[in-house]
Amino acid sequence: MTNDREQQVLELFVRHQTRIKGFISSLMGDFAAVPDVLQETFLVVQRKAGEFEPGSNFVGWAFQIARFQVMKAQTQHKRATERFSDPVLEALVASAPEQWLDESKISALDICLEKLAPQARRIVDLFYQNEYKPKAIAQMMNWTPLAVSVALSRSRKFLRECIERQLARETV
Repeated sequence: MTNDREQQVLELFVRHQTRIKGFISSLMGDFAAVPDVLQETFLVVQRKAGEFEPGSNFVGWAFQIARFQVMKAQTQHKRATERFSDPVLEALVASAPEQWLDESKISALDICLEKLAPQARRIVDLFYQNEYKPKAIAQMMNWTPLAVSVALSRSRKFLRECIERQLARETV
């Protein structure tokens, strides 16, 4: 039987689950592992519900737990080349403003990533998920490093504009 605080924390988790999942997704290199990390995060939140101070920032508290679960999952992951390094992970956490991680922006990003041309999507994945430098990507794709940098720049511009259009459609 759960007490009132545990029930409140579980309700908060359910209410903010999409944001927490988006936060985990933004840190994970292996998107297939996101549901498992989300589940582990839920279990830790449930176990630590008594430590949560009502009235404080639940999302920030849950993000901290999620961050540790991401680090734990990545440490256990066999293919280290597919995971963000701990310094990169810390930098992403520090630079990810809470308002960016709302579900509408995450949905818009998912839609826009699907609209990228296949080679652009591959370059974006190699750069952001696998942390390859443009020079390494150029060698893999038989391109010049400059061509990779230009493709990344164009992809970022496309994604930014696409997300803005998607969000504008939602507010109309």
